[in-house]
Amino acid sequence: MLRTFDIILIGLMIAAAGITYKIKHDAEKQMTEVHKIQRMIADEKDTIDLLKADWSLLTQPNRLQKLVASFQGQLNLQPVEAQQIANINEIPKAKPAAEKVDDVANLITEADAGPSVKKTDTIKTGSVRRATVAAVPGAKPKGAAH
Repeated sequence: MLRTFDIILIGLMIAAAGITYKIKHDAEKQMTEVHKIQRMIADEKDTIDLLKADWSLLTQPNRLQKLVASFQGQLNLQPVEAQQIANINEIPKAKPAAEKVDDVANLITEADAGPSVKKTDTIKTGSVRRATVAAVPGAKPKGAAH
C-alpha cells in the first residue's frame, strides 16, 4: 500500500514539475515578446523625435524666405491680402438634400449645365493661377484639386 501511494506522489511531483517548466517557458517567451515590443516603441519614439526636429528645421522662416526668394520667378507668389479672407457670412449655404427624384434630376441638370456659364475668379492666391469657375455654387473648374 505504501509503495502504490509513493508511486502516485512521485507521478504528481513529475507532473507538477512539467507544468511548472511549461509555465516558466511560456512566461519567458512572453517577456521576450514584451521586450521586443518595448524596443519597437522606443525606436518609433526616436523616429518621431527625429521627424519633429527635421520638420522644425524645414519650416524655419529664414529658410522658407530664402526658398521663396530663389524660386520667385517660377512660383510667382504674392502675399495674402486682407480681402482674400472671407467671413462666415460670405460662405455660401449648402443646398438642402433633395427629397424627391425630380429635385435630384434638377440638381444633376444644373451641375451639367454649369460649366457653360463662366465668370472670372476675382480672388488672387499666392500659388494658383486665376481660373474661371462655373456660376453654379459648389461646382469646381476642370483640373481643380480635390
